[in-house]
Amino acid sequence: MLRTTYCLTLALLLGIQAASAQQLVTVSPGQIRVDGERGVRQTLTWRVASRGGAGSVRAEFVNLDNNRVLETRAVPLEVSGNSGTVSEQLTISTAQARRWYGAGVRRLGYRRTFSGAAGSLSNRVAIDLRFSARLASLNASPAQQTLTGNSRQMMLKWDFRSSGLGEVRAVSDSGYFLRGDQVVYTVEQSLISDGQQRITEVVQLPPGLVARLLADGIEQLQYSRTFTDEKKRQRSASVTVNLRR
Repeated sequence: MLRTTYCLTLALLLGIQAASAQQLVTVSPGQIRVDGERGVRQTLTWRVASRGGAGSVRAEFVNLDNNRVLETRAVPLEVSGNSGTVSEQLTISTAQARRWYGAGVRRLGYRRTFSGAAGSLSNRVAIDLRFSARLASLNASPAQQTLTGNSRQMMLKWDFRSSGLGEVRAVSDSGYFLRGDQVVYTVEQSLISDGQQRITEVVQLPPGLVARLLADGIEQLQYSRTFTDEKKRQRSASVTVNLRR
């Protein structure tokens, strides 16, 4: 009797495991990054394994940080056999991405639930809204600078303007003091805009160099930087630097 009970229990457990193993929902690609200038246009392929087939009547856009449903789309998909694949075209306009981004959404999910005789299973595509915008313009201010007394320092601000969605991520490896096209002094310090709209920089010229320039009758220079964004677009700006008051 004990052996019979054991065999029946084992058969029941194996049956449950076999049924569970037959249920599976995957999606490819599993991750997408939004293009700030084009939005999203991506073919998704769902692979479904579920005894008797399964269908999904709609898809949901979800804020992955709080699991809040942002939008639903009534686009049904169905797999009629025990397993199979079905594809769809996922599109997100730049206007829609802009609205979600403006509402604070950074990690978006495109989720589907497939239901059938064997039960229901869900999966989703992770969509990254933390993309880099194009560096459209760069401005340095104030436009006229005068070096301070003995320290020979100045402070300026770099302002970044973006085009498209997201934040500007750009880097400048060096700054240059110029007299016409000639480099007089190089500031070997990188500046990085990692989403900021403004960066403050304090720059110093060696007092000995300033003294030599003034002795040669040079009282004014240009200080310039070039920033390069993640898409290799470059923008430059400069300020006029007076060496004496």
